[in-house]
Amino acid sequence: MYSIDREQGAKVLNMSTRTIDRYIRSWKLRSKKVWKKVFLHNTDVEILKNWWIQEEYEIINSKELDNTFVKTDIWTNYKDLYSESKIIIQKKDEIIQDLSYRLWNTEAELKNSISLIEYKKATFLLESSSSKVEEEKNELNSNINKLESKVKISNNINIFLVLILLISLILISFLWFRVI
Repeated sequence: MYSIDREQGAKVLNMSTRTIDRYIRSWKLRSKKVWKKVFLHNTDVEILKNWWIQEEYEIINSKELDNTFVKTDIWTNYKDLYSESKIIIQKKDEIIQDLSYRLWNTEAELKNSISLIEYKKATFLLESSSSKVEEEKNELNSNINKLESKVKISNNINIFLVLILLISLILISFLWFRVI
């Protein structure tokens, strides 16, 4: 039930209203806003009021610590230590040589390969040039079609003019010979 307002909750919990607002935003307190008042859930306020009070105490018996120090003989066999360390160093040296060989191989492969950026750049340039070629081809085809239509029209006009000329020559010759 929401019956405690924000100021009352701050007094009960002995904290500021700003802290109450932070708890509301972090969902530690459920709230309900009625007009301009913010009301807090009663059980949430009670839980927050008593959450840091420890009601049960557990007594832990102290145990005696075992002595973890191990006595070793100071006088050790240095020859054995030297031979063991030499074997370990040889193994690690083999690992280093193997890794350096692998590194050399990968470096050689990388030098011979094309970087991804260069590949993308080359494909982009190729695609853009092919699209430009396609555009130019379409433009030239349209120009060819226009020129063909102009040539056809001019041929038709020329044929028409030749026909008119022939007809006029025939008429003139007919009239010329008729008049004579």
